[in-house]
Amino acid sequence: MDPDLRYDPYPFLPAHPSGSSFWSAGKGAATSRARGKSAATAAAKKAPAARGKKAIPQPEEDDDADELMLDDQEDDEEDETVLVAETQADGGDELGDEGESAPAKGRGGRKAAGAGAAAARKAGAKKAAPAATAAKKGKPTEALLADEMDEDGETRPTPKETRLEAQLEATQKKLAALEASFAKLSNLRSTRAEEAETRLREIADERQQAALNTISTYKTESDALRHELASLQETAFASPRSKAARLESLRVQELEQENAALVARAEELERAAAEERETREREAEERERRWEKELTRRVREVTEKSEKELVELRAELSTARAELSAEVSHSISLQQQLKANPSSSSVSSTSTAPAASGSSAAVAKLQEENERLTSHLNLNEDLTGFAVHSVKQDETGATYVCVLNDCAGTTGSLNFKLVFHPDGTVSYTPDVNAERDAVLASVLSPELQRYMRFGAEMSAEFFKRLFNAVNKIKA
Repeated sequence: MDPDLRYDPYPFLPAHPSGSSFWSAGKGAATSRARGKSAATAAAKKAPAARGKKAIPQPEEDDDADELMLDDQEDDEEDETVLVAETQADGGDELGDEGESAPAKGRGGRKAAGAGAAAARKAGAKKAAPAATAAKKGKPTEALLADEMDEDGETRPTPKETRLEAQLEATQKKLAALEASFAKLSNLRSTRAEEAETRLREIADERQQAALNTISTYKTESDALRHELASLQETAFASPRSKAARLESLRVQELEQENAALVARAEELERAAAEERETREREAEERERRWEKELTRRVREVTEKSEKELVELRAELSTARAELSAEVSHSISLQQQLKANPSSSSVSSTSTAPAASGSSAAVAKLQEENERLTSHLNLNEDLTGFAVHSVKQDETGATYVCVLNDCAGTTGSLNFKLVFHPDGTVSYTPDVNAERDAVLASVLSPELQRYMRFGAEMSAEFFKRLFNAVNKIKA
């Protein structure tokens, strides 16, 4: 049976220098000893019988034979020989040849022959074991022995240890990248309130310090584990026994568990950073929404206040104009009456003097108020280009005939009517002709060129869009 195809019940034990496992080497020990003994017996039978004094064995040969017998007994008890079947067979043949050629006399010759056979068998086994291993692996014996065990140099790590070290290095790199990302996220500027920002910074600093402490602890433990792994490797190569191999296997399992714990810790840190980033984004969005609502509310309030003031000014102007017209009509009628009755002018002068003085004071006051309102409206028209030509009150509501002029003078003027209905709505009716107002029609959107009706609270938004469209302003 091929030794390379034999089943190895202890795969975790390191390979024997002879190329087989300790189990297979031990199993072949009995066969090697049996063949060695049979070769020694054959050599002893071929030796001539001892005669006279020449058959007396030498003391040194007897001592060597006794030592060889004791060594064989110890090898039988420990069962740790390193001979392979092929080497033992070759060694037995060589010993048989030497037994035939070596002269021996008497009983001393037999003992000497047995001792020589045992010594030759051990020497051949020691020389043949590295050669057999080298022949199996296709490498020289000296190179194989230098690769297997070098007491002066460093031992090469196993593939499993190399893989574990690579995984540990990759995990450390990933942890360093996560730390860099965490530090970058911690340094991002936050727009929350000052108190909340300070609290978040303190929390981030505490977490970062905890992470750094954890990483430092892991690095220290990793260095200690590496030193311990190196010492275990040296012990395993220096004394390749099953106990050292089992300890090394257990230590490898512990390293794998610690590596898994490091990976879990890195994932936990990554999840914490992602959650903190999402929280900050949600808070920023919420602040933006609140600010937009507040800004919209303020703009609406200011717009409504301006519209109310404008309506009041328009009403006051209409009243002043009506009073002025009435006073002018009254003055004209008085002048006509005076012309028609000149004789009664002296009589009625005393009675009409107080009335004339009172009416002239009222007229002067109305003219002054009219001039003030007119100046206000002119200023508003100059600033915005928006003017009201007339106001009419009927059952449908107050109708305003308005015009909106382009400030740059490129698109022309837009004439339209605004009717404020009693139900709180406003109707918009533009006067736009595609042929007459070609430039204006090109800048106005289709919905601003036709009739529409909207709530009174949307008047400010409507006027803003209309003003931007007429003046070609991008929103």
